[in-house]
Amino acid sequence: MKMATLPQFAIILAGALCFLSLADVANSQTPEFIVKGMVFCDVCRVNFFNKFSEPMPGGETDDNGIYTFPAEGDHRGELCEVTLVQSSSTECSEIPIDGSGKRPAAEVTLIASSSYLDNIRLAYPLVFTRKETLHKCVEFFKDLQMALARL
Repeated sequence: MKMATLPQFAIILAGALCFLSLADVANSQTPEFIVKGMVFCDVCRVNFFNKFSEPMPGGETDDNGIYTFPAEGDHRGELCEVTLVQSSSTECSEIPIDGSGKRPAAEVTLIASSSYLDNIRLAYPLVFTRKETLHKCVEFFKDLQMALARL
């Protein structure tokens, strides 16, 4: 068996480095995203964020009810959404179902495009509700009625 000479070894090494750099270029073509969103408890059972809404810590969220997770790949033409699975609170564990019987979902656009400034993709907030509305929500409902009456 013949040993590689120093120039042959240098050519082999340079070829290997070129191959590895091409592999890195190929890997860098796969977009990587950070998906962020919020989960909150709707104590007034109105299905939107309001002054009495409470963040839902625990599970996959931080103390402020914020979740962050990585996602890879350009998903052009695909529907990507974040959905609720299970609550971290027994007091606020109902998943509101809309009129069509669909569970809440926050759509996320995972497309590599120059129209986005960075790789962070924000999802709309997701909500759990309590079984019963809290008494303090009566004030909120009155304020809401007055605001609607002014329109």
